[in-house]
Amino acid sequence: QSICSGHSYTCGVRTDGTVACWGLDDLGQLTTPTGTFQSVSSGAAHACGVRTDGAVACWGNNTSGEAVPPEGNFQSVSAGRDHTCGVKVNGSVACWGANSAGESTPPAGIFRSVNPGLYHTCGLRADGSVECWSSVPLAQRTPPEGPFESISVGHGHICGVQTDQRVVCWGDNNYGQATPP
Repeated sequence: QSICSGHSYTCGVRTDGTVACWGLDDLGQLTTPTGTFQSVSSGAAHACGVRTDGAVACWGNNTSGEAVPPEGNFQSVSAGRDHTCGVKVNGSVACWGANSAGESTPPAGIFRSVNPGLYHTCGLRADGSVECWSSVPLAQRTPPEGPFESISVGHGHICGVQTDQRVVCWGDNNYGQATPP
């Protein structure tokens, strides 16, 4: 059904809803829980998935609490390097794990999706605007005007597809990663 790649491993949801992971298993990232899932997201060395009942399960590295999700029902989850965030069924965002730069302290409001990076997190609000939070450099926290259809957060940069289908990026651009063709 879906697939995602972590640092040195990959996970996917099979057509029967079970999760399979393969690759490097140095921190338990291949030890998947039983049950059926709607989706899965791979972080650096941990993964989390939304079960068919809406609860989140995580496995793998848990050095910063990134594999200990809060209770509640979620519509989506996204694993970052050392923190994880998810959109609850009511549209609010919950984050857990590392929070040294405020990356796990989301703002209030309704979101369609959320995407954690290294020390920052960005979310796509219901109105198509993007909001990023953290104490990282201003370049990562200041998205261009929207509205956006989707966003994807990298290590130090963010890219998004706007409603007019243009791709725009912001943040670190040392290797041209924030300069779309």
